[in-house]
Amino acid sequence: MSYIKHKLTSFWSLIKKAYFSWNRNDPWARSATIAYYALFSLPSLLIIVVTVAGYFFGQSAVQGRITEQINNFIGEEPARAIEGMIASAALNDRSTFAVIFGLAFLIFGATGVFFQLKAAMNNIWNVTAKKNTVKRIIINRIISLGMVFVLGLLMLVSLVISAVLAALSDYLASIAPVITTFMLDLLNFLLSFLIVTSLFAAIFKWLPDVKLRWKTTYLGAMLTTCMFLVAEYIIGFYFGQSKPGSVYGGASSVVLILLWVYYTCLIVFFGAEFTVQYALHKKEKVEPNEYAEPAIYQELERLEQKRGQLIDEKRILDTLQSHTDKDLEMEKSDKKK
Repeated sequence: MSYIKHKLTSFWSLIKKAYFSWNRNDPWARSATIAYYALFSLPSLLIIVVTVAGYFFGQSAVQGRITEQINNFIGEEPARAIEGMIASAALNDRSTFAVIFGLAFLIFGATGVFFQLKAAMNNIWNVTAKKNTVKRIIINRIISLGMVFVLGLLMLVSLVISAVLAALSDYLASIAPVITTFMLDLLNFLLSFLIVTSLFAAIFKWLPDVKLRWKTTYLGAMLTTCMFLVAEYIIGFYFGQSKPGSVYGGASSVVLILLWVYYTCLIVFFGAEFTVQYALHKKEKVEPNEYAEPAIYQELERLEQKRGQLIDEKRILDTLQSHTDKDLEMEKSDKKK
């Protein structure tokens, strides 16, 4: 009993530390920034996800599954809007140059949101890139593209398992229909939990420029998933009751998508802060990778540059003041004469 009490006390202490750190890092502004980028990245990101998973399962099936999930999250109207984005932004059989240009634009657009998310994760871990060379920018884009393919892979796994469950349901329904319904609901919940947890763990592991073990990321990812699933119900209820998009008329779908991404980012940032606190609690060896360094070094360098600027400004002000004093003295002497 005392062991459980100790674990719960430690867990609550980590939650409080994570909250204070989360609030100090201004998640509201960062979430708004990423929501803005996500709005423009969403069509490209979804096209790549649909293409990767659709290669094995058919694009219509994947697109239908995405629409269904988004419908569960934020409602039918935004889901239809996103479905329209995928259809209108798809690459058609055009000239070679147009296809290459369109593919490059797709990759750049789809990785934009993860590029910004990476910067936010580095800020949470208090690390920063040593130098933004062209090579490093390309590597960051490749990592972000990898996250897009992870989304496609998880979508593929979800579809495969769902197909297997659907195939088993008919057989099991003839044996025990009540138990079958319960078991399928439970398996679907566990499937969603596992997929979302794996996605968050991948974000916490790969995006920040730190060396981190998978074991460290999974507890934070599990907490983030629990918060995400609870928030899914709360946000869905909020959107259904208050209808915040109705105020914006024709732009309501865009507003709802922005709000959904905004609230999701707040949850992801809290999960990342919890992961940091958990790593500190377990005294994990976490250090920047070869492309990054502790952010305090660049902060000190900026402060030193600022100090030099202030010294120069003070010198200029002293010079101007001395000229002013001389002018006043000359005026006084002229008046005496």
